[in-house]
Amino acid sequence: MQRGHAYPPDLTRYVEAHWPADRALRVPRELLCEALSVAFEASLTSEEARPTRFRLLLTPVEELPESGVPNQGVLRLRFEQGRPFHAEELRRLSPATPFETSLIGAQVEDGRLRIWGIAHSGPAWLGPTWGGRSVVPNWTHDPIIHVTGPGQLAVRCAGKLVGAIERSQLVDALLDVFDSDWLPAMFMRERERIQAEHAELQANTPSPTAVEHSLIGRVGQHMLRRAIQLVRGARHGGLLLILDTATDPERTFDALRLKYRFVQDEPSHRYRTLLFRILESVAASTSKASVGWPDFALDPSPELGKLEQAVFEHSRLIANLTAIDGAVVLDKRFGLLGYGAEVSAELPAPARVWRALDAEGREREPDDIENVGTRHRAAYRFVHDHTRGLAIVISHDGGVSFVANHGGEVVFWDQSVSP
Repeated sequence: MQRGHAYPPDLTRYVEAHWPADRALRVPRELLCEALSVAFEASLTSEEARPTRFRLLLTPVEELPESGVPNQGVLRLRFEQGRPFHAEELRRLSPATPFETSLIGAQVEDGRLRIWGIAHSGPAWLGPTWGGRSVVPNWTHDPIIHVTGPGQLAVRCAGKLVGAIERSQLVDALLDVFDSDWLPAMFMRERERIQAEHAELQANTPSPTAVEHSLIGRVGQHMLRRAIQLVRGARHGGLLLILDTATDPERTFDALRLKYRFVQDEPSHRYRTLLFRILESVAASTSKASVGWPDFALDPSPELGKLEQAVFEHSRLIANLTAIDGAVVLDKRFGLLGYGAEVSAELPAPARVWRALDAEGREREPDDIENVGTRHRAAYRFVHDHTRGLAIVISHDGGVSFVANHGGEVVFWDQSVSP
């Protein structure tokens, strides 16, 4: 991240300098700057109280085949007459081109940008953000501009970020907490317990197959990704609190007023059941000594497909529980403890909190605890008291923050949510 205020001309220069060396940037600098400037202006508008969000594809319409298929390529729909390229036109088109499934297409005509129509891509490109094993299709190396909120722009090539403006700053990498080392480390003991339990189940098989941390961790990661995205899509916000019940079970619910508490039986721990079924299914399909995430990701069996969908339905259940006031509470094996939880106001607030500037939280800056809403303040108090716990805050506007206790300091990460 480069500090200081950044604007479309800054992003233009950055994209031009950092465009993949093996691909030509076919849009001239002045027109790329125009595209970013107009997209920036459009991002500050709204349509019938809805924020203007869209993807803008800068490629000639003739280069997209008429036989294109969504989720593999795109279905292109060309207007009989091109439309002028300005912010109001992008604003008007955005409701009919949902960010998740369609793009506004523009191309250079007589030295100027013109809108040629829309391209329906389908949602498969969202795989890395929403979680899942599906292969993400790529059908162009031309720039795609993402407009995700007021003043928020990103330029991508073949699905990879080239440069972006977030919070008025130029960034070259989006902060993804799931790529950090500290987050998996919080769940290390749980993964080791699952490995040991799975080894017991495999002990009597002719060729026992161990499971690697990558498989256990990534399944859980994708389940959480999907739950977060579903809460964001519902636009009501939510708070997830993950407790370390193994360390100090006697004080599991200390300072938490849990309105709806679940009986701790198999249904409330269904994720564990699904995870073990996945581990057993992947292990049964090979004679290898161990299996990891790639074995699961590349296994085409219908049984694993059904199990993956069942995990995502568990994500939907968690997301649904955030619809009422209060937090959803889980243990570190993603068992459902209850919902409608209130973090006691009697818990002391931390003297200060830190905003992480990188995935590991090595670079930080102090942040004012009073500059946030009640969910964030509850999350700060919770991790200040439950030092091995984790809080995930999803705001009404779609922002996502991870909050954890690092060495006695409350640190939060603003998770980048631009796909």
